[in-house]
Amino acid sequence: MFRRTYLGLDICPDGLRAVAVQRRSRQACLVGGQTLTFSDGVLKPAARDLNILKPELYIENLREVLLPLAKAEERVAVSLPDASGNTFLLDIDAELKSRQQSIDILKWQIKDSMPEGYRDFSLDYQVLAQRESGEQRVLVSTVDNQVLHQYEELMEAAGFNANLIDFHAFQLYNCYRSKTDLGDDFILVAASGKDLILLGFKGRVLDFFRVKNVNYDPENVFREINRSLVAYRKDNPGQSRMKIYLHADWLELDVLQQAVQSAFAQDVHMLPQPLLQLKGDVQKLALTGTEMASMAAALGAAERLLDKAI
Repeated sequence: MFRRTYLGLDICPDGLRAVAVQRRSRQACLVGGQTLTFSDGVLKPAARDLNILKPELYIENLREVLLPLAKAEERVAVSLPDASGNTFLLDIDAELKSRQQSIDILKWQIKDSMPEGYRDFSLDYQVLAQRESGEQRVLVSTVDNQVLHQYEELMEAAGFNANLIDFHAFQLYNCYRSKTDLGDDFILVAASGKDLILLGFKGRVLDFFRVKNVNYDPENVFREINRSLVAYRKDNPGQSRMKIYLHADWLELDVLQQAVQSAFAQDVHMLPQPLLQLKGDVQKLALTGTEMASMAAALGAAERLLDKAI
């Protein structure tokens, strides 16, 4: 029986993680995974400058991780580094009707928050909630067009098509959202590579978002959580009752978990390895626990492509 393969690719500052899944018995089944570490100077995430500094080597790297997984598949769901663009959480009074009109309204809303001269960019959005007052909570993402086009063009040069593109933080969240009942009110803390990601949810709606470079340092994690949540704690006195979940692909998990628990002054729940929650023989991949955790965003991307196909 022919089964379509769904590819997810997480493009990280230090390398690539790729995952292949198929649908079997109405569930996602892991059929393969690849990781690759870049040589020095291949990629440097930036919101306004070209990210790929060695295009020919980057194309070779794409083929090295994707070709063993792809079979005849060309579509890839892509996770971009969070630093390659900008993300905003907005509360909008205006009614969002047609897509182009909505984009024009949202561009006007964020114009004072954008860097000076930052005009040629693509914008995508998702309406997260409609309040009784008529106000809408909207998640807005922007990417400079020269940055976006470089990623797309190099993917095509490698023989693939970037079919669905999002930032790393949201592909990672999707990976856990589809497998774990996180509850209604929670904060997802992710130590992903050198970055600390904070995603706060109220009533299952994104209410807080932050990404900061902490350079694998648990002390930086402790300081950044406290710094980032000062205003949020003031506006949300019930934050201390929210569940705290931790994803990490760091080696020193115990020290990291202690730092997060100290910052929140409450218990922290370690999230299960997402690859181990799928059907399929993950042992064939011969990955360490840290490597498996680092593939969460790639898996989240692949599953979004699979869900889109339903």
